[in-house]
Amino acid sequence: MKKLVSFFSLILLLPSLSWASGLFSLGFGSINQFQIEPFNPGLHQAQVIDVHNWATGGELRSRILGIQLDGYMLIQQGKIIDVTEQGKPVFEDDVAQRLFGMVSVGFSTEVAAFTRLSIAAGPLLGFDVNPGFHINFWAGSEDNVHNQATLSEFFANITAAYRMRLDLNLGGFTVGVHYQVPSLGFSYAHPELALLEPDWSKGKVGASFITSFF
Repeated sequence: MKKLVSFFSLILLLPSLSWASGLFSLGFGSINQFQIEPFNPGLHQAQVIDVHNWATGGELRSRILGIQLDGYMLIQQGKIIDVTEQGKPVFEDDVAQRLFGMVSVGFSTEVAAFTRLSIAAGPLLGFDVNPGFHINFWAGSEDNVHNQATLSEFFANITAAYRMRLDLNLGGFTVGVHYQVPSLGFSYAHPELALLEPDWSKGKVGASFITSFF
């Protein structure tokens, strides 16, 4: 509970600080994200250097009137678990390609010279593509699939996630690291305050290189 209080105290502090910085910005660049929880005691070096445990993609960032609006999308090949007699791959869960990311709204502030801290919240989302190019769209969590529920149920069960980012601004370029973590399942259908707490066991780290247009 102390972690939750500290987390949201920082979120409430950022809006008042953000007005002291520039109010408008737009940037785009590349993002890389490690797909295993980085603080897992069982994590070993081979998993870190295995390219299959990393996903790459693009990230779009903007700040309008002090409000941070971000979005990124990663792509990762599905896991091959077998090969057919014809030499074609068999994918785990019949997913050949995964496109996934996050859209978020938050606030940022300068914490040191050329250094900016931001915290944002929003839904995770993704597209699972099978070998026949059939696409399943999910949002919040991978088990909340658009075509497996009514539209109202789908939107009601989109859960929240959080992302904290620390950026080093070098002229028109930004190098940043982030930590992303889902909530315990907070959504419109499940609005219990306890579910707002981050699920620290599912955190992910990543890095970005962004070019600012203005």
